Amino acid sequence: MKKLLACISFVALVLTACAGSKSDDPEALDNALVAFTSCVQGSRWQEALEYVTPDEASAIASDDGYEFKDQYKTAARRLPLSTLRKAGLEVDGRGRLIGIKAAMDEANERYVMSEEQAKVGTNLKQMEDERIKRRLEQGQKILEEEESEANQEQEEIVYSNKLTEEEKRKYGSTRDLQAPEAYQDENTQEAEEELYGGDYENP
Repeated sequence: MKKLLACISFVALVLTACAGSKSDDPEALDNALVAFTSCVQGSRWQEALEYVTPDEASAIASDDGYEFKDQYKTAARRLPLSTLRKAGLEVDGRGRLIGIKAAMDEANERYVMSEEQAKVGTNLKQMEDERIKRRLEQGQKILEEEESEANQEQEEIVYSNKLTEEEKRKYGSTRDLQAPEAYQDENTQEAEEELYGGDYENP
């Protein structure tokens, strides 16, 4: 009886060792990858877990053990067969994948980094657009100030060309900008016309 129990224990140890050992069979690896990918594409999550080692399957599976956790569902869908074949995965003695969890974690991490980089690119473009907008607003403000100054100078010039009240009393309100000499000559001419009846040649 003791010999029988010893034999059973030995066989169990051998089977356990075989199940936990890695396989160098590339065909077994490829078969496991193809089966796993096919299950993922068909959303057959519980079946896909059968192609993963127990330790990794428990970390990937949801609490009920019937499907993947949400983050691993997303990661598994992001990993095509061609990528998995280059991921350096292995299989155990029963043809179950070793390292698939790490591959999915890396896929999620790369995606998050890509999103953050995309946000940085968007922020840079937004910052550049805001900078251009500020420069345009500053330029518009400068133009408005220059236009206002030009209008003010024009008003000052127009105002300076008008006679003051004192000048109007002295030269007459209709004599704007007329020099005193011209005003005197005009009065002299009008007096001579009255005296000689408009005859300038024969006084």
